[in-house]
Amino acid sequence: MESETSIPDWNQPYAIADKIWWVGAPLQDDSFQCHTYLIENGTESILIDPGSMINYAAMIRKVETILPLSHIRWVICQHQDPDITASLPALDQLITRPDAMVLTHWRAIALLKHYNIRLPFQCIEKMTWRLDAGGRAIQFVFTPYLHFPGAFCTFDIESGVLFSSDLFGGFTEEWHLFAQDESYFEAMRPFHEHYMPSQTILFDGLLKLSPLPIRMIAPQHGSIIPEHLVRFMIDRLKELDCGLFSLAQSSTDVQRLSRLNLLLRKFFKDLVFVREFRSVLETLAQLAGQLLPLDGLDIHWQLDQDEFLLWSQDNHYQRRQEMPQADILTLFQQPEQEGDWAVRGVYLCFLVEERKPALVLHLRDSESGGVKGLAVFRLSKAIVISQEEGQILNRMGEALSVAAMREIMHYQLEGERQRYYERSIRDPLTNLYTRFYLREAAGRLFEIQDRDSHTQLAFAAFDLDFFKSVNDTYGHGAGDDVLRALGQILLSETRTMDIPVRLGGEEFLLLMVGSNIHDSMDVAERIRLRVENLVLPGVLSGRKFTISAGVSLRHPKESLEMVMEKADVALYQAKHGGRNRVVVASED
Repeated sequence: MESETSIPDWNQPYAIADKIWWVGAPLQDDSFQCHTYLIENGTESILIDPGSMINYAAMIRKVETILPLSHIRWVICQHQDPDITASLPALDQLITRPDAMVLTHWRAIALLKHYNIRLPFQCIEKMTWRLDAGGRAIQFVFTPYLHFPGAFCTFDIESGVLFSSDLFGGFTEEWHLFAQDESYFEAMRPFHEHYMPSQTILFDGLLKLSPLPIRMIAPQHGSIIPEHLVRFMIDRLKELDCGLFSLAQSSTDVQRLSRLNLLLRKFFKDLVFVREFRSVLETLAQLAGQLLPLDGLDIHWQLDQDEFLLWSQDNHYQRRQEMPQADILTLFQQPEQEGDWAVRGVYLCFLVEERKPALVLHLRDSESGGVKGLAVFRLSKAIVISQEEGQILNRMGEALSVAAMREIMHYQLEGERQRYYERSIRDPLTNLYTRFYLREAAGRLFEIQDRDSHTQLAFAAFDLDFFKSVNDTYGHGAGDDVLRALGQILLSETRTMDIPVRLGGEEFLLLMVGSNIHDSMDVAERIRLRVENLVLPGVLSGRKFTISAGVSLRHPKESLEMVMEKADVALYQAKHGGRNRVVVASED
């Protein structure tokens, strides 16, 4: 690493880690330094952010002192701006190996294709955000909107070096390839404040990087951050306000602008540190009440054409599914004309059904940019808001969109978990419950019976007679048809409180709640008769089916295994007594 006593020759490549080279060039009298890096990896070498034509000649010369250009197979462009991609056409003429390619995000490819280069592009998304470069593992981390929608960072797992693109960049008045101390944060501060859209988005990107074992950060701009400063810089960036330099539009009232700025910063701060969405909305309503004559705040989010979620102040922001009223539905479309004061996605309207004015924020999907949600501020009276107030609300809306999408992601994950759970407790062939659910449900019911001995629980074990001959004669597909038919009989002959279970194969069990031995016998007998009279189409037409059953009562303190064993013994007796019958378990 550079030091005051040993100044490297910057005309030569510089090793920042083992086989990782800085191959850029200092720009004289320029605070916006741009860096290019090379991972030396034999014929699978990687060039990261090739740079502009300003540094191109120096970059090529330095690379060729390390390895021939024919060894470069991968060129990673972490975004599409000319400071890292303008050299691509020239580089395209030098890298001629047929398997070389440019790796980047699809959003960058949509722009970089206009260079009309020969080198093919590859989407890192389609690579599942990983690259195996001849055994060297490279991980890509998606950091959207830092600074453009498809922004990402590149992590070399072997060295622990994070190539961070614009993140951790800085304006440096003096040339230092490496950050000297914690004061480098002051070079990072103005770079991020004007370049990154919001503190929330920046914080979200930093969270994605936190699990990585980072030993060095190599940004595209500014200075490289050595290991002992990595944690400090990440923690300080998490607290930084961003996107606040464009508040002044129509007013020069400094104190008023300062108050608006403080409101925005307060919202961003709470949005970062308050993870519960309802708390975010409570903060938003409180802050909006300082700007607006607020009667209430509702958040609507459209999941699909017919499914909407609502968070309402009237319901303490408890999430619920609810179709919006007609005049709310129309607000999902951008109005043709907005007032002169309005900024994109913020406008005033009149809610006909509620007979009151409202101010609406459009909440947009971060990927598609389409309107997916609405923040509806119901007002006690009509107002005129300034450009600054409109922009403050718009900034809040942008951050709220991120929080809402995070909440929607959790909601959808909860739904996925529930669907996985449903699949784990339901037999896919018969739609009956599984052993897993039987044990879970029986445990709860047994606890109730153990506390109240008047509670009655009965078990009926069923087994299809001669089922093996069905599979052997007609095939397993026909056997499945029989099992499905039996599942339907069990479902139709039981109450919602009962638990019909497929134990496996042709073995079934019914747990009946509140049934005495006579009721249980009646249910089992009805099922036996239904099976005896079952008629199936196709190859099974004319085939008769029978079922044997054993019924037992559960007494307090008996385990599931004990009561099932009693039912099994009775079932065994039914089988050996001639089949197609129901036998009650002996209590001896």
